[in-house]
Amino acid sequence: MVWFKVDDGFWSHPKVLPLSADAVALWVRAGAYCAHQLTNGLVSPQALRMLADRDAAVELANAGLWDVVPEGFMFHDWAKYQPTREQVEADRAAATERKRKSREASQRRSQSESRRDARGTDAVIPQRAPKPAPAAAQEPNPFCPKHTPDGPGGKPCRACGDARMAVEAFRAAKKARPTPTPTRDPECETHPGYPLPCDRCARDDSEAS
Repeated sequence: MVWFKVDDGFWSHPKVLPLSADAVALWVRAGAYCAHQLTNGLVSPQALRMLADRDAAVELANAGLWDVVPEGFMFHDWAKYQPTREQVEADRAAATERKRKSREASQRRSQSESRRDARGTDAVIPQRAPKPAPAAAQEPNPFCPKHTPDGPGGKPCRACGDARMAVEAFRAAKKARPTPTPTRDPECETHPGYPLPCDRCARDDSEAS
């Protein structure tokens, strides 16, 4: 949308004060028309017949607000106060280009988010390396650090006593721990000792056929 600019001092300008109401109305209506149609201030005879009568146009020309040109009437110094057709078209082209780039950027963001969502849903998630099995607990030292490794030599040592109690508790817990039962593959009911699938059953079926 192009705006026709009217100075707030227009009403009191020396060229405007003597004008009739019809001439002032024509100046405003014709200005809006030229801005909308991008005529660069030209008011053709065809446009003038639509806007007002010729007497109001002549009045504007006599006041110096319009110039008489071969094509009709022209706003005086239009390009000095109003945007020209070239400026408006350049601004519109720039706005179109900005919108195009904005749409492309929005589409790229949308595609990037879609790919990210797809990776989050369908991508193969790398498995973490399994943690190493904890080392088997070692039986604690039956002596305190001071009397390791030979012991207190018959002398009473409270720390060594605590160490021996820790050894006994460790051994008791080890005995109470259930012994894992080894697992075996299921065996053939017809040929005990042969794991499934049974080779003997397959051979017998082959010979029978």
